[in-house]
Amino acid sequence: MSERRTALITGILGQDGRLLARRLWDDGYRVIGITRPGRESPGDGPGPGVEVLGVDLADAGAVEAVLGDRRPDEIYHLAAVHHSSQENPLASGLDVREAMFVHNFLSTRAIVSAMARRRSRAHLVFAASSQMYTAASPQHEITEDSRRDPPTFYGLTKSWCMEMLAFFRAHEGLRASGAILFNHESTLRDPRFVSRKITQAAARARAGLETRLELLNVGARVDWCDARDVAQALTLMARAEAGGDYVVASGRLHTVRDLLRVAFGHVGLDWRDFVSFRRDAEEPARVGQPRRIRETLGWSPAVPFEDMIVEMVEHDRRRLDGTAGAE
Repeated sequence: MSERRTALITGILGQDGRLLARRLWDDGYRVIGITRPGRESPGDGPGPGVEVLGVDLADAGAVEAVLGDRRPDEIYHLAAVHHSSQENPLASGLDVREAMFVHNFLSTRAIVSAMARRRSRAHLVFAASSQMYTAASPQHEITEDSRRDPPTFYGLTKSWCMEMLAFFRAHEGLRASGAILFNHESTLRDPRFVSRKITQAAARARAGLETRLELLNVGARVDWCDARDVAQALTLMARAEAGGDYVVASGRLHTVRDLLRVAFGHVGLDWRDFVSFRRDAEEPARVGQPRRIRETLGWSPAVPFEDMIVEMVEHDRRRLDGTAGAE
């Protein structure tokens, strides 16, 4: 890289933001992160050398000022409020849907509008979601051209943003890409998500600690991949000359039961001795078809499902032992 490039990452303190920041820093980038004002960095933050700014992304003027001062070459818009978000949106006086509208949609509008006003040539990569689609069949394959039918308000806000990106690409020449992300996990995953609940439970059970995990449906099927693979996909999208939308997924379904089997099996235990559940039933499921990103950008997931889960279990075992450092 002949000249040091600058990357701006919103939501830098989340799982994806931290992994992406470390990857870009290792690639020689100047990395600037944005988080909500007053949010504290977790112990395993984005890493040394990363500048973190507290900015209200719904404030169009503040967003434009950051773009003018820092002049990023790549913008990764990852910040969002989710039902399982680490922060409680009610603390800001908003209910969950209001918070999603403000932090998911209005923040994207502010970034896109600021880029258009400044005629920025940065490449914006927006983190969209598989929740923009309803699983209408036992194995509903999602491509970039699938009809969006959001079953959640979170998915609805993401769908609005994708429409806005398409408009600005077509009418303003904006360099923008939508990453249609399916479930992706790592040792940085918030413990409120089922994947991390399970790996922590396996670690606790192996350590002889009292463990009883309650789950809804162990037959539920999910398209899971490793979050580090997702971070690589985002960088490939940002470095592409033209903007476009890409499904980022493994293309395979695993059940929650599979996840339990791998996690507890790795530590020599039977998950059924520690887990209770209401149902074990197959339901309609979304599975991503990543053909476009594979053929256009050369991306495919590198970390197998089993290896990802085992790594998470080992991380949680080290945390129990007090030997886990920053990832």
